[in-house]
Amino acid sequence: MDDKNAITLHGSRDKIDAIDTKIHNLLMDRALLVQNIQKAKEAQGPIVNAMHADRELEMFARFNKNHDGCLPIASLQRMFREMIATFSHLQCPFKVYVLKGEPLQRDVARYFYGTVIEVLECDNIEQMVKKILSPTSDIALLPSDGASLGVFNQILKATFGKSFEDKCHIFAHLPFWQDAESYGLDLPDMFVLGHAPMKITGNDFTMFSVKTSYKTANGLLRETDYLIDEYAENGENLFFTINQFISSDSEMMADIEKLFVESEISMACLGIYGKV
Repeated sequence: MDDKNAITLHGSRDKIDAIDTKIHNLLMDRALLVQNIQKAKEAQGPIVNAMHADRELEMFARFNKNHDGCLPIASLQRMFREMIATFSHLQCPFKVYVLKGEPLQRDVARYFYGTVIEVLECDNIEQMVKKILSPTSDIALLPSDGASLGVFNQILKATFGKSFEDKCHIFAHLPFWQDAESYGLDLPDMFVLGHAPMKITGNDFTMFSVKTSYKTANGLLRETDYLIDEYAENGENLFFTINQFISSDSEMMADIEKLFVESEISMACLGIYGKV
């Protein structure tokens, strides 16, 4: 190696070391800000949950828009997922429940919630959901198939009378991105269950459970200009999403409930999640 190349190599490494130091210092600064937020929240009462899926999705959308250069966007997202999960855990410790014997589901938990968070396995979905049925900071990862949604829906019937915001509910979808394949992710789709707040992200999906067919449900929804976005079936139960944020006290919710009640079809809302 000639002297010119050696100088360039050493100079680049020195610059990398300086950048690494800046990154480390910024992360420590961020941790202090998180502590300040924690103290402010504790002054108002116990912190039940520190997760804010809306802020995370806004962050990832901003990255997608501004990212450039040779660093793979998936690597950037993974770094920030680790950071977000760690700082959320610092504010309010939480655990992640997954199904036993499902290594890909455990991979999802690790990819999106990092290495610091404790991941616990449950024998079945019923056991898993019951771990987080009462208000808690813990979350569970639910497979997106109709059978899994059916078990979740059946357990939720025991909490009849509460709004879906107050129940254990779906508040996120993994992966966060509509086009997960472009990130090189070969991971199963999963819903995140818990008691985190559901807030508008701009690309939201409200999930409903009804006891009727896809054809009947979609026909009724057309009367209010809504359309089923995605759906899964389990026996007589249909689970479908509408690409809209629909809170329990909104006119939209009242219109949808009226449609199904008048047709003598039972329905329930299971939650709301956003996507980038």
